[in-house]
Amino acid sequence: MKSSYLAHGKVILIGEHSVVYGYNALCLPIKSLHIKTTVEASEKMWMDTQKYHGPFFEAPAEYDGLKYVVKTMLQKTNSDANLKITYTGEIPMERGFGSSATVALGTTNAMNDYFKLNLSEAEIMAITNHAEMINHGKASGLDAATVNSDYLVFFNKQDGPKKLSAKLNGTLLIMDTGQLGNTKEAVTKVRQQYDQTQAAKEKLAQLGQLADQTQAAWLKQDQAAVGSCFNQAQEILASFGLSTSKIDQLREIALANHALGFKLSGGGLGGIVIALCTSPEQAEKIAAASKELISNYWIEEI
Repeated sequence: MKSSYLAHGKVILIGEHSVVYGYNALCLPIKSLHIKTTVEASEKMWMDTQKYHGPFFEAPAEYDGLKYVVKTMLQKTNSDANLKITYTGEIPMERGFGSSATVALGTTNAMNDYFKLNLSEAEIMAITNHAEMINHGKASGLDAATVNSDYLVFFNKQDGPKKLSAKLNGTLLIMDTGQLGNTKEAVTKVRQQYDQTQAAKEKLAQLGQLADQTQAAWLKQDQAAVGSCFNQAQEILASFGLSTSKIDQLREIALANHALGFKLSGGGLGGIVIALCTSPEQAEKIAAASKELISNYWIEEI
């Protein structure tokens, strides 16, 4: 017997970092990027991923969130069953696509099905979010909410996720810098500045305000206003030291080719960037002009 669960990735449109401090954020599920988690009986506890094949609980520290999920689910079953858990899919790791939330959600759901636990969605999300806390040090819950959603998510920690089914009628270009982001390091970097200066607190509040402005502009299908919010957010994120020379170069190329807006997405220090474009053709042009700097790109109608 085996159980499988397919979970998709996400891209933060605006509000990364400030969402950790209670402000709003907008996040987009990316259905074309997903990871399938498969659970089946085995002679020993085993993990199979692109990067690691071996005993489950001897996996490197980057898998500590998953180890928590599996231990918790086994405790709920009062089981000492050995399992082989396999992860297949194409979400690049440590880029800002929510891969850790995707596999945590997938593992919880696949084990829930395998053991017929009938956990509620709230219980599943609580386990997924705790795994994210282990992975990132401080997690807002945004990634978990979005990888569990079919719609754009407007989120803050107090109210949780709200689904936005409205479309902007724009085109989003997502580019992978090929540089691993480090969410834990980025969150710590922002936290240190937040604790030390009033200016940092004010900048995070501005990021939260930009997320609110983006939502209002989105509902009016005002692409130019959304693009402007992206550009302002990028300046603030860069001021925290979260940009890189490659991200700065990609920004110059995107804006020179008339993107409406550009910013990093996720923790920063690498990872992915997004550009708001007026058409798929414009997005393709920017991607072509950026090809020496990126490892991959995706175009989403939003």
